[in-house]
Amino acid sequence: MRKRTTSAGLPALLAATLLAAGCADSAGPEDRPGRTPQPLAVTFAVPADNSWTLRAPMLTGRDAFGVGVVNGRLYAVGSSDGGGGGVATVEAYDPGTDTWNPTAPMPTARYGLAVAVVDGVLYAIGGAAATPGFGRGELATVEAYDPATDTWTPKAPMPTPRAFLAVGVVNGIIYAVGGWSGATVEAYDPTTDRWTTKASMPTARGGLAVGVVNGILYATGGSGTAGTTVEAYDPATDTWTTKASMPTARWAHGVGVVNGILYAVGGLGGGASVAAYAPATDTWTTKTSMSTARYELGVGVLADVLYALGGSNSSGNHEVRRMVEAYDPSTDVWTTNPPLPTARGELAAAVVDGTLYAVGGANDESFLTTVEAYDPIANIWTTKASMSTARVGLAAAAVSGRLYAVGGIDGSSYERVATLEAYDPATDTWTTKASMPTARYQLAVGVLDGILYAIGGSDAQGGPLATVEAYDPASDTWTTKTPMPTARWGLGVGVVNGVLYAVGGANDESFLTTVEAYDPATDTWTTKASMPTYRSVLAVSTVNGALYALGGANGEGVLATVEAYDPATDTWRTKAPMPTARHGVATGVLGERLFAVGGYDADYRPLATLETY
Repeated sequence: MRKRTTSAGLPALLAATLLAAGCADSAGPEDRPGRTPQPLAVTFAVPADNSWTLRAPMLTGRDAFGVGVVNGRLYAVGSSDGGGGGVATVEAYDPGTDTWNPTAPMPTARYGLAVAVVDGVLYAIGGAAATPGFGRGELATVEAYDPATDTWTPKAPMPTPRAFLAVGVVNGIIYAVGGWSGATVEAYDPTTDRWTTKASMPTARGGLAVGVVNGILYATGGSGTAGTTVEAYDPATDTWTTKASMPTARWAHGVGVVNGILYAVGGLGGGASVAAYAPATDTWTTKTSMSTARYELGVGVLADVLYALGGSNSSGNHEVRRMVEAYDPSTDVWTTNPPLPTARGELAAAVVDGTLYAVGGANDESFLTTVEAYDPIANIWTTKASMSTARVGLAAAAVSGRLYAVGGIDGSSYERVATLEAYDPATDTWTTKASMPTARYQLAVGVLDGILYAIGGSDAQGGPLATVEAYDPASDTWTTKTPMPTARWGLGVGVVNGVLYAVGGANDESFLTTVEAYDPATDTWTTKASMPTYRSVLAVSTVNGALYALGGANGEGVLATVEAYDPATDTWRTKAPMPTARHGVATGVLGERLFAVGGYDADYRPLATLETY
């Protein structure tokens, strides 16, 4: 289907920025029963600090094990043995030295157990000694470990034997919750060594994970149809309440709590993803993914840093069972800065000498010539000299201290233009330069070795272009280069280590995940790993050698999604989403900070939003 733009009015033009074409959704893995997995505002950010980091691997590969924290050390307890049985080994991690050391093993070998800590003593609860399910091999066993003496002591067993349960501690009482096909809740008081039965969960489930915030226990996810379920238990009233569902169904995942926020990590269905729950607002947000998808992992928190330990994945990679990654939630956040003076979408942005310039675009009334500059030190916007040509869907880049605005649709004829204008911040003036050979809209640009490359876009009939044209400011001339393999419009472009990457976009058939890399030295293109999320009218920037793809839209709606591409490994990872979902957004980088500015919301309302990551 071809897009059409007319002079009948601005809404018709803006509506043409989304391609109403059907395309298959690449859904994530579904919840599956059993233990065998199937193949699996302006905004700025500091992406360098918001990823997971590898730590020393465990001595023993583990899955379906328990994790506890005592006196600043992580303890990994039990595991499956890979053949249907359990192991008894225990090891402790010291974050100060990044080392693991074995400790006294449990008396009872098992997996699918849960671990809780009360008053410096670690309790290993339940689990299975053989294949679990329907009562086969499930245990009621409770054993307590004292790190001071490196010894284990048997305690009163649970009334109900179970495996793949979860536990939480409130006011010194351990609550054992769920288990395979169970809704049972039982409470253990270490001071009396006695168990009591409590109100059952509304939703029976195993493979769930539990976190405690402000004296309330939150049971998340689990097997069967409970994958997104979140229910909260108040021990004071012995009652359960249903809470906002997780964005991604998951079970055999891990949970950790940092500063009153609950983090759900990995799991079957969850892959490598991480979601954060704020009980105060009953809302979930997506956070930076782990480097490796895994389930039956362990999660613990030390000094407000989240640790993800071991687990399994569908590849059968046994090294995953020893893997340890650490995540600092305090660095994976977006913040809101002063909004643009002029709300607008399908604008362009570029950074010149430490200042972010927002150029052109459109609002509810008209196409714009407006130029506004953001000073991140003073945290203010100022208005600059306007462009000569009002336009939307243009592209902008900085070369040798000047800003170049190219292409788009102009505000008088509603036609694609080839116009190129250059802005000199020193004199606050615009100059008209040689036009592109090809007029186009929703193109993208990148700069390599002082040459500006104009890539893709849509032609006068609304069809996608593969065209690549290079502009040399020194000679004010254009040269045609090898076209992209995939014609498209609404794409984003970033540059890493002398290579230009064209990301996403749309054509007449579908929205795209396509990534293609251009090497100007050889004038050739190569295909790279696809973006996880198909989308168009997105924004792309480069920070610390990684490409960041922000926002955009597809057949499912307008996106807040942020994904990062590492050219060195040809891999993508999900990052914390923008607070504001938008398409036609512009982006720029100052230092190591990523700025997302303006755009349209789902109703094509122009935004002044400025957010930082």
